[in-house]
Parts: sequence; structure tokens; C-alpha cells
Amino acid sequence: MFEILKKEYGCNTVLYPGSSVHITPSFYFQHVVYVDISKIAKEFFDDIHSILNYINSNKKYKQSAYVQFIHGDYTKPLPIREENYDLLIALYAGETTQSCKKYVKLGGIILTNNHYGDAEELLRNSSLTIDGLIYRKGKKYVLEKDVNDDFKDIIRKHSNTKKDMKKTVGGLEYIDNQCYFVLKKNK
Repeated sequence: MFEILKKEYGCNTVLYPGSSVHITPSFYFQHVVYVDISKIAKEFFDDIHSILNYINSNKKYKQSAYVQFIHGDYTKPLPIREENYDLLIALYAGETTQSCKKYVKLGGIILTNNHYGDAEELLRNSSLTIDGLIYRKGKKYVLEKDVNDDFKDIIRKHSNTKKDMKKTVGGLEYIDNQCYFVLKKNK
């Protein structure tokens, strides 16, 4: 999914509030600021040298990775510049987009999965428009740019069901059948 975003939008600077210990974006984007209030995330990012070594061994770009971790509550003001990021990743965390969209540049994008109704809420805001949908088709992610459907139709087509789980030897395993919304900041 992040590979598609990089190819399509050329994002360089990324803000990822509510990231926990998910560092995959750093494999595709050179500059990522992670924000989380959890003790687990803080302990994980305390070993920043090991994290950077791992990222630099797996990254898909030439420059050295830049990673910053802010241990804090993203619903409160963060010690970063507003309108400074190309991409806001708002996945599986509440109030992310409402609290952090001010950090996204004009023309920048927000990736959300509507987990807490973020996409639905944001689409009521005239400063944002839907630019695409990303979803899994087989083993790959695809980006659909011609999105003319009503939001309720999109949710109905891409909502989670029993097909999101598959049986494995160890029990049930989650399958990523989420629909991710790519929103563009226009104002």
C-alpha cells in the first residue's frame, strides 16, 4: 500500500500519529515522524539505532532514513510545524485526522481507513476531497482513482465481513480487506 502511495503521490515527509510500533512506512518514505502515547511504543523507539539499521537494510530509496518519535498525545499540539507534511497516515486511531490535518501541506494527502468514521467525517469538510481508494485485490493493493460512488456505497462495497477471516492451522487469521481512503487537502 505504501509503495502505491509513493509511486502515485511522490510523498517525502510523513506524519504517523497513533503508529504504535508499525515502522513499515519508513521502508518507502525517507522522512517519517511517528507519534504515540503508549509505553510500548516509547520503549520500542528508545532503541532508535537498531530501528534505523533495520529500516536502512530494508528501505526502497537511496538516502538514509530519517525517523523521529514523539512520545505524546497527538490530540494535543505537537512540537512540529503545521502544513509541513506530504502525507498523514491515520489508521486505526481515533480523532487522528481532526487533530492532525493541520500538519498536512496544501496539496498533501491523508490516508485513512474510516476506522473511527474519520473518512466520513473528513469528507464533510470542504478543504478535503477524495482522490482515490486503495484496497487489496488478490495479493496486491490497487489504487482506484475514478471514485464517483456515494460514500455509503463505497462503505457497503468494502465493509468488513466474515470473508475477512481465514482458517489456518493455528486458528483464524485476519485478511486485509479494508478500503483505504486517499484524501487530498485543497484549502
